[in-house]
Amino acid sequence: MILKKVSFIITLFNEEKDISAFLDSLFEQSALPEEIVIVDGGSKDNTLDILINYFQKKVKDFDLKFSGNILFDTLDGINVKIFQINGARISEGRNFAIKSAMGEIICVSDSGCILDKDWFLQITKPFQYSRELCVVGGYNYAKAKNFLQSCLAASIMPKKEEIKKDKYMPSSRNLSFKRSAWLEVGGYPEVMDYGEDMKFNFNLRSKGYEINYNPEAIVYWKMRDNLSKIFKQFFRYAKGDALGKMYLYRHLVRFFSLIVLTAIIILSVVLSPWFLLALIILFAAYSFKPYRRINYIWDNPKISPYIVLKKYGGIKKILSKTIAIFFIPFLLTYIDLAKLSGYIYGLFCRKT
Repeated sequence: MILKKVSFIITLFNEEKDISAFLDSLFEQSALPEEIVIVDGGSKDNTLDILINYFQKKVKDFDLKFSGNILFDTLDGINVKIFQINGARISEGRNFAIKSAMGEIICVSDSGCILDKDWFLQITKPFQYSRELCVVGGYNYAKAKNFLQSCLAASIMPKKEEIKKDKYMPSSRNLSFKRSAWLEVGGYPEVMDYGEDMKFNFNLRSKGYEINYNPEAIVYWKMRDNLSKIFKQFFRYAKGDALGKMYLYRHLVRFFSLIVLTAIIILSVVLSPWFLLALIILFAAYSFKPYRRINYIWDNPKISPYIVLKKYGGIKKILSKTIAIFFIPFLLTYIDLAKLSGYIYGLFCRKT
């Protein structure tokens, strides 16, 4: 089934580890868009070769023709365009892809994700029932393959019932919108290298656009797999918040919390270790939402299939959950330090 007047766009950069799995999920969809536009930002690894080989193996007579910086052909009735633009940032790549696309409805996701088989149907479904509707976002499941990724999922990924529709701000790993809305807000903000999707959301809301939430439009998002990558991820997000003048209140709360934490540690050293009891209470409150997600993450094969089904069972699972209770507060603190550092850095980088 081909969805008429629908284009799918994606940007890539050094995605050789994840691109094949993403493409598999793309072409296993119950419905496909009329057009696929891919922009590679100048990958230094084998991303582009893997991408082209994938399409060539998909259809034996698929012959990508080269013209300038574009590779293009038609695959089973789907127009495919592949660009390589060296140095293009995510926002620039997305805007270029949308300008190059023909569809009235634009669907967006990221490599590093896996699309649910009905994603295209669900992310475009609300448009069928309302002509006024211009933006739709879906629900993201974490994809965790080890203990650290599971703890990260519990720390940052809300359950469906936690999401408030009136405050919902979707990531562009799971989004669709009408071209007209994108044009009115001036596209993705190209001055931002990270956080551009949230700023895009704020710009849409400022123009009066409602963001529709469809929890059945599902994308699986691979969690970062080491502490260095996690720090870099949230540092960049917070830098984007500062550059885009977003979430000031959240970052002020984070800064104040760090001051309180430091004060309690100093008091426990200088005056009495009993002050550490306050730290335990604060950590418990701090980790309340992640704690409520532990069973949901650890026991959910959609999120942690390798942990749930193959490695962890019985006493081992109980032990893993217990360790998570102690580890999550420190992971949250680590993430907040990354955010605080990134936000301060972003303030210095901001010109106005």
